[in-house]
Amino acid sequence: MGSRPRGRVALAVVVVTVAACRGSSNETTGGAATLRVTPDSVTVVQGAKVQLTATQADDGSAATGVMWTSLDPSRVTVSSSGLVTAVSPGRVIVTAAAAGVAGTAIIRSAVDRDEAVVDAQFTQGVQALDGSIPVVLSGDGAVLNVLLSSTPAARKSTSLVLRLFDAGGLPLRIDTLPLTVALDGSPSYAAPSAQFFIPAGVLAGIASWQVARDPTGAVPDRDPSDDVFPRTGRARFSKVTAPPLDIRFVPIVQTLNGAAGTVTTAQLPEYLRTVRALHPLGIINATIGAPFSTSANFGTPPSGGASAFWLQVLAELDLARVADTTNPDAYWMGILVPPSGFNFTAFGGFGYIPGAGSTRGPGTRTAVAVQLGWFSRATQARDGIAHELGHNFGRQHAPCGAPASPDPLFPDPSGQIGKPAHDVYSWATGTAASALVLPAQTGDLMGYCTPVWISEYTYRGEMQFRGTSVSLRAPASPVRSLVVHGAVDADNRVTLAPAFTLIARPALPEHSGPFLLTGRDSSGNELFSYQFSPSVIDHTTAYRHFALVIPVTAATEEQLRILTVTGPGGSVSRSAPVGKSLRAGVGSTASARVAGTGRVD
Repeated sequence: MGSRPRGRVALAVVVVTVAACRGSSNETTGGAATLRVTPDSVTVVQGAKVQLTATQADDGSAATGVMWTSLDPSRVTVSSSGLVTAVSPGRVIVTAAAAGVAGTAIIRSAVDRDEAVVDAQFTQGVQALDGSIPVVLSGDGAVLNVLLSSTPAARKSTSLVLRLFDAGGLPLRIDTLPLTVALDGSPSYAAPSAQFFIPAGVLAGIASWQVARDPTGAVPDRDPSDDVFPRTGRARFSKVTAPPLDIRFVPIVQTLNGAAGTVTTAQLPEYLRTVRALHPLGIINATIGAPFSTSANFGTPPSGGASAFWLQVLAELDLARVADTTNPDAYWMGILVPPSGFNFTAFGGFGYIPGAGSTRGPGTRTAVAVQLGWFSRATQARDGIAHELGHNFGRQHAPCGAPASPDPLFPDPSGQIGKPAHDVYSWATGTAASALVLPAQTGDLMGYCTPVWISEYTYRGEMQFRGTSVSLRAPASPVRSLVVHGAVDADNRVTLAPAFTLIARPALPEHSGPFLLTGRDSSGNELFSYQFSPSVIDHTTAYRHFALVIPVTAATEEQLRILTVTGPGGSVSRSAPVGKSLRAGVGSTASARVAGTGRVD
């Protein structure tokens, strides 16, 4: 029904003559005569009027001397001529009586306003327009954002009820939310009308849900059918289980100047704050490794941290990770601090970008970043941890802030998240009283803009990437292995570092590539060969690392004399070690399990 200007009275006159249909609900038989009221059922907006008429059903002639009566004048009044006025919301019967016969009409008095539940979506930080991103279990809680509308616009007091059901269809949880909110006809997730928080421990048991506005009918409106969502019944609750994230924080010690990165058990929640808030994660198992020393040169004060420094530290730490035999699934995050006298670093972190979540070998699960408290912007260090981990989850840069080698498939050319998001983590941890909105113009985590959040594109990409690790092949057992490693520059020229042997889990190329490693004896006979591709590093395409961990027998180790790498830029050879060995690794000196709330247990 269209809106009407205030102060005007709409008069609807309806006269219908219907042939005799004896026994219908609005006519009464008295002798041979039957009285019919038209219309026999009508909805009238509050303040409007409608004309009723009474006729003899047998011949259609107008009834005379009709007495009109409303059974509830507080809701509907009727004049002596049959003119009905809707006074207040409700259902009322109006009767017409004449010459010993009577008829009735049902009048529904309705307000000239319709309030509706337009849409509702669960989120843990980011959600698609169609609500198709599932909730990740064993991590954070979730928020149900609800959109309400009102036509015409009004500031209303109402109530919402969220009903959660288990797999058997029984109520699991019922939340009631009273609220007073300004409503119009264009609600948006940029400003949700209402929000429900559902704790992490409840999510696994939910199978379906429905939300209802004013379920008791205390504030009736024009169309009660749109006061529930979904309209047709309960919605299926979409949920997934993510593989646990094992992450080892490793303090980096720079032997040239003594600068040592700091990570303590008490700091772990802050190091993981942006990680937990943005990435699609369940359980996080965080550990702190023993300090790792490097001879890399940070530079000359006051500015340092050029790419050569980071690349050296990254490569050294990655070899230590590959050599470690305790947890092959762990991601290693090196934590360093610029030395005294430096107030600028060219980069805040470096990390590898593996091609699949199932890979554990060299160039996959290692990153390095600056410690908490060094940057002038309070969130920069923890945002940097989440950024580098995003690279380890297979993500390239988002094109925000002009990073090197941005993802050509990123859907927003400005590198922004593109639609409103919501900070569920802050509500879950008690640092906010609601899931605050992140505007669509917020920069994606994988770019260089601030502040940052995660886009649907990045979030879905990470879910798909890490989902493959659910079916990880069992890691190989540690055996005596030969480590061959080096780097490739922009012209595909190879630098081959000294090889060494140690007890480690073998890590051979999972895919062929344009480079070929060959091991030969003193007579030039081939002992082994492997095709490979160098690893991808986030800040550069001009410089890449490679490392192969090759299982060797005592006989092969004794016979090996020459290692050769051949690629598009030529070949390079190096004498192989004879009887040389090295045990490398970083031990764990402290550990903590970070649960869904972000607290350290």
